[in-house]
Amino acid sequence: MKVPGILLIAFFMMLNSFAKAKEDMGVHYQQEKDSLPVNMLIINSFDAMSMKARKNKKELFRDLADSLKQVLSLSTPPPEGGTLIVIPELIRNSGDSAFFLLMTRNNASIAIVIKNIDAFFNQTDVEVTRGQGGKERTASYDICAIITYRLYKNNGNFNDSEISTCEFFTKRSVMSGLLAAGPDIVGKKETAFKIVRKNALHYIAKETPWR
Repeated sequence: MKVPGILLIAFFMMLNSFAKAKEDMGVHYQQEKDSLPVNMLIINSFDAMSMKARKNKKELFRDLADSLKQVLSLSTPPPEGGTLIVIPELIRNSGDSAFFLLMTRNNASIAIVIKNIDAFFNQTDVEVTRGQGGKERTASYDICAIITYRLYKNNGNFNDSEISTCEFFTKRSVMSGLLAAGPDIVGKKETAFKIVRKNALHYIAKETPWR
């Protein structure tokens, strides 16, 4: 039995309309998916209290890690419509899965994790001059911070960035360039906080995590 041509045309028009509606629904769903808020986490996994150092130095580095989280949170605007969430407790390095789980629980697509912090004085030069009492030596010192950050994304990827920041701090007379002791980082903690802050700003400028 032959099907009238007008019915075939109507049938094909209906199929075409159905396909178009399905395509529009897919586009609409993708637009909604793409427009969902993108949350960002700031996490510390650097356990300063496990360092092999005296107690006051451990406490300084613990405070540096807390300060670094705050600098990152105040200086890193989240993606449009998203929320920046600072995880208050220490999340020890127990594997990447722990961080991805935190991202899932907080509906986050990005996480910045502090992996390691080192702040120290570095001798850069020893100038030798001749005075009335013989040779005089003056050592120059930089204050430095080397921090490792890990950036996680919800597609399962992550990458590490080791940021090194140094600047001149002081000169001091020394007996020997080889045996010269630099300033005490604990005694100069205000300077340590400042160099850690600069390091964080360098990282943010370099990485721009949500791009």
